[in-house]
Amino acid sequence: MPVRQVHLRWLLEQAVTATFGGSSTNSSSYVALTTCGSITTTVANSKLLVTAAAQMQVGSSTSADTKAAYALRSSVDSYASNLHTQAVVNYRESNSGWQQQGMPFHTLHSPSASAGTTITYKIYAKESIGPQSIYVIDAWGLGGEGKLTILEIAP
Repeated sequence: MPVRQVHLRWLLEQAVTATFGGSSTNSSSYVALTTCGSITTTVANSKLLVTAAAQMQVGSSTSADTKAAYALRSSVDSYASNLHTQAVVNYRESNSGWQQQGMPFHTLHSPSASAGTTITYKIYAKESIGPQSIYVIDAWGLGGEGKLTILEIAP
């Protein structure tokens, strides 16, 4: 597959970083598990390069698999649309266990927002199948946390 190069000249308006914790669910519908952080735009119609890195965890038992879907969403549309999705699957084993993966979300978000608009990002998740809960940032007492980086780029 050929690689296509695109040369762009962008002006970086601001960079925002934040850390965040997590929680768990066993819901079969998307629910908010954590708020990653926010940015207040400085120019109208800017683009936002968003990276949210977190550990996603699903369990399994000897009798059933666990499958989960995770999504990065924003307040621009009241958290209705997925900006980036990830899936985590743990198939049943003879000795049940947990699978934890560091999975970054990446998106170039074009919210068409006016200057001064605060945009918040959250990770949503749902369990597709399985007997176990699913997690974002289950640190096992080791102090793990998620990391959010947002770069605002002028149009």
